[in-house]
Amino acid sequence: MLSRRLARHGRGMATLLHPSLVIDLHGVGDAVPEWVHLVPAGAFEGADGRGPYTLADPQAVIARSMRAGKLCLDECHSTDLAAPKGQPAPARGWIVEMQARADGIWGRVEWTPAGRALMAEHSYRGISPVMRAEAAAPHAVVDVLRASLTNDPNLPLSTLHHREVDPMSLPKEVLTRLGLAEGADEAAVAAAIGKTLDTVEAHAKTIATIGAATAAPSAATGEQLVTHLQSIAAKAAGAGDVEKMAGTIVELQSKLDKMSGDTARERAERVVDQAIADGKPIKALRDHYVARHAKDPAAVEKELQGLVSVHSGGVDPQRRTRSATCTSDDPREIQRAAELHQKEHGGSYEDAVLTVTGRI
Repeated sequence: MLSRRLARHGRGMATLLHPSLVIDLHGVGDAVPEWVHLVPAGAFEGADGRGPYTLADPQAVIARSMRAGKLCLDECHSTDLAAPKGQPAPARGWIVEMQARADGIWGRVEWTPAGRALMAEHSYRGISPVMRAEAAAPHAVVDVLRASLTNDPNLPLSTLHHREVDPMSLPKEVLTRLGLAEGADEAAVAAAIGKTLDTVEAHAKTIATIGAATAAPSAATGEQLVTHLQSIAAKAAGAGDVEKMAGTIVELQSKLDKMSGDTARERAERVVDQAIADGKPIKALRDHYVARHAKDPAAVEKELQGLVSVHSGGVDPQRRTRSATCTSDDPREIQRAAELHQKEHGGSYEDAVLTVTGRI
């Protein structure tokens, strides 16, 4: 299950929501409310157009929500907005019980002294719960994670006034290191992470094998393993068994080099295959780009970013064909056509030659 910052909570589940289901907390005099309305009954949607969402099984929602024992009630979604930045996000109350009623789900609040004071001073007028809902229609509410005091309602009873979190708002640097382009969906991210974890696991097994073969300390890190091997080498030299130790070191170095090469190639293949999927005209040169990327990833990735995608909506396919095609076998004609193509569409000269000769 990906974290909230990846904005999904499992297969088929919608992004984290911050619906504001607002009631007038002070509509019955000055008494501090013991129960607050968390989720309306039936189908509901926000004035901003999101939804509709459905409370299909209130008892199931309550059971899932209360697994934590009690839910935080903060101010202005500070748990979600302030806490990740290291800022204070104190609870103003705790939802310790839920009930299913005719108009939806209500929660009983044990107020903190500060929260009770806020209620007595009429500082806030409504409650905004943080909920999860299924991605597929009818978008059934799954559970309530917490709630917040708010003064920003969109509807008299229920609103969805907080923006949804972008489901794939991973930093570009993270996506690049995973071999993915910006805008990659959850399936692509999960697959890339899976490959990376598989590679890490394979490397860990190899290091463990080397450590066991050389009687290294258990759970030795790579740096500790190198120190251990150096110690063995020094002892072997002192015992006159230099030739045997040299052979062992060569064998171990070969294994480590292979591990490094495999990692570089796996990353290169992910980057190049993603570039091909993005429409970069390099399909016929896949192996060439993979080999180059394994040696100089930064240069190749910069070059790939500069190539014009065949999916680009700004390129006229007919114009590309007229200006790029060269039916002559004369090298000079091919050169002129390739230079013209490169001038109009960018990319490398090598790709331009392959394009004008119809090889890609």
